[in-house]
Amino acid sequence: MINSLQGGSRDHWSAIATTWEQVGPPLRPSPKDIQCFQDEIADWAARFGGPRTLILGVTPELFHLDWPAGTSLLALDNTPGMINALWPGPRNSVICGDWRAVPLRDESRDLVLCDGGLHLLDHPQGHRQFAETLRRVVVAGGRCLFRLFTPPDKPESPHQVFESLWSGGIDNLNQLKMRLGMAMQANPEEGVALHAVWQAIARQAPDLDRLATDLGWPIAHLRAIESYRDSPNAYHFLTVEQVETIFCSSTGGFDLMRVHQPSYSLGERCPMVVLQRSGSRQYPVR
Repeated sequence: MINSLQGGSRDHWSAIATTWEQVGPPLRPSPKDIQCFQDEIADWAARFGGPRTLILGVTPELFHLDWPAGTSLLALDNTPGMINALWPGPRNSVICGDWRAVPLRDESRDLVLCDGGLHLLDHPQGHRQFAETLRRVVVAGGRCLFRLFTPPDKPESPHQVFESLWSGGIDNLNQLKMRLGMAMQANPEEGVALHAVWQAIARQAPDLDRLATDLGWPIAHLRAIESYRDSPNAYHFLTVEQVETIFCSSTGGFDLMRVHQPSYSLGERCPMVVLQRSGSRQYPVR
């Protein structure tokens, strides 16, 4: 997951960029997620040829997919620091801009890919604006491939998350961030403030060096949580059903084609949804 949006401090995203090497699955796409993206791209290419693709965020793994001949790649991210630090493609293949007002012409993209980014938008207004701009930009019959971060069917409390941490049930900071953030979210409208997640960890373990020793985690890995301290950002986790409501309503203009459920640890919280832009026009092979 490497995506950034206005609505939060760019300093936060600059900090994330400098600690990218500490980010891993499930916050970063695993080989199984990469294969899922790859299979969907291959399905499109077999029907219509190389896609005109928009990548939301600057996730390096998405740029490095095995793209078919004739593909046109463009990325969109809001933070220059993220773009400069992490985008592996040519500088002219990435735009600095707002996901809620994509600066592209109508029906100019066949595929839109996003790895773990929808929770960065406020709910419901930001998500509605996002769906509306993609409805305009994506060609009729085009597809959006979104890996989501979704709350569990059976909610857990922050206390349960920390109990799991102390008993060895959480392997790394990436899992802790996901589980604790979701446990602290009361509803997607309010979301969860990243600073509140930092405070919850600091109350439990004010000495990060000691915590890293107790858990057997590298201190550099654990200190990546400091990007949450004083962050004005909030995450808004949605269920698949809530995403479907936003994108498949009369204003959303998409149909839910399928949902892929990965099998890795916490994979049940990281489904990929494939949304198809409504419309009867058949897109020609180029």
